[in-house]
Amino acid sequence: MSPPYLETPPSPLTLGAQLQNFSQEIWEFLSAFVMPHMLTVSGFALALLVVARIFNEKRSPSNIFAWSLLIFFVPYFGVPLYFLFGGRKSRRLAENKRKIRALAQSLSDITTIRSPTPALWPQIQAQEGQHRFEFFPDGVRAFDALLSEIAHARESIHLMTFIMGKDAVATRVRDALVKRAREGLEVKLLVDAIGSFGHAGHFLKPLREAGAKVARFMPMIPLMTQTSANLRNHRKVAIFDRSRAFVGGQNIDNRFMGPRPDPKRFIDFSALIQGPAVSHFNVMFVSDWCFASGEKPESFRKTLCTMPASAGSHNVKVLSSGPDVEGDPLWESLITMIQECQRELTIVTPYFLPDEVLFQSLIVKAHTGRRIRLIIPEVSNHRMVDFARNHYLRLLKQAGVQILLYTPAMLHAKLFIVDDHIAMFGSANLDMRSLFVNFEVGVFMFDHGSISTLQNWVDTLLPDCIGYEQYAAAKSTSSNRRLIEDFAYLLGPML
Repeated sequence: MSPPYLETPPSPLTLGAQLQNFSQEIWEFLSAFVMPHMLTVSGFALALLVVARIFNEKRSPSNIFAWSLLIFFVPYFGVPLYFLFGGRKSRRLAENKRKIRALAQSLSDITTIRSPTPALWPQIQAQEGQHRFEFFPDGVRAFDALLSEIAHARESIHLMTFIMGKDAVATRVRDALVKRAREGLEVKLLVDAIGSFGHAGHFLKPLREAGAKVARFMPMIPLMTQTSANLRNHRKVAIFDRSRAFVGGQNIDNRFMGPRPDPKRFIDFSALIQGPAVSHFNVMFVSDWCFASGEKPESFRKTLCTMPASAGSHNVKVLSSGPDVEGDPLWESLITMIQECQRELTIVTPYFLPDEVLFQSLIVKAHTGRRIRLIIPEVSNHRMVDFARNHYLRLLKQAGVQILLYTPAMLHAKLFIVDDHIAMFGSANLDMRSLFVNFEVGVFMFDHGSISTLQNWVDTLLPDCIGYEQYAAAKSTSSNRRLIEDFAYLLGPML
């Protein structure tokens, strides 16, 4: 054996071999320590980025909490869900609306299209008089009135709705629109893509063939719109000859209206407004239509510069709210109405899931001795919402709020009445989706005649209502039910 000092030393590794060994060590480190936690780390980082975005948006604390909880615990489910359904405001929509308003103001002296703040109500009452107000208290009279307006329109019919059914009622409305389109009228129908899901093809084809235009608002998966599928157009408005607006909470579906009474039909109403305030409906429709169809607002010059003539003695103001409007004007108006209540506040709503500020405003006002009356359906068409609302109802009852539950059918109307002084109706429910997310519209009435009409309609509901005590006594008090209600309450901002 050769002495150690005579042995040949190992040849040094080549550069390529050294790099190969280094790469192998890096891979072993990644495999052992990084890869097993990659999904966790990336999910946490993604959740942080999205939650930071949520905090930068104007949201209620409960809404922030609900989305943050979902995103942190199941980020690979919560993050896609947020981008599909969690958006609130749209810069594109807001810019679109600003351009249309600027164009309208440059074409005429329209001033009624500005969304007012509650501080302007005294001026509104003075400026927005001389309107015709016709009330349709049920689905039969609303259906007859809608068909009559379609039949007697002279130039144009612009209709937007959340739900356009495929039943006999929707077919009659569609066929009436087809007839007028063939007679040369300008007919445009705007339907919400989710509320009227499945209407892109056969059912509305006769309208297109007759020369009418049909557009769908915000596809379910808005890959091309850079907005959220959560932003739904919940407005229900039909505008005739740019001077008369049919507005309320009723969709074009047998569940809401029809030629004959139906005991299962949703309880709701609509109204016809004629006068200067219809100019706001015109601007609102053009904005929504241009966003959905891609048309330019310049093609609606005649509509935008039309100032409807005075037609009656009622005081009316129209207020829109949604992703295309700065702030939350409907929510702000409702808060102010609660604060200004001196004697009595009546609220009719199908769903009651308020944000914390509005809810506490009701509690505080009830503690001051004002009479607060909340009328809701005993059973709505959304079971989870019914579970979630019970948390609020218990606290309202403790504060002294009178809670009445309508029993015969689904109560779908939306109405606020304060001291026989101000009333508001329209498309907005008293829930966080309507107040902070959806495209909504509210009609404010300031004259005694119209408010009395609305109050008389409320009075027709009362004989068919039960009190909260009777409602609560019939419900199970088991811990399982309370657990479901508390869980639904936590999800309330997302319902």
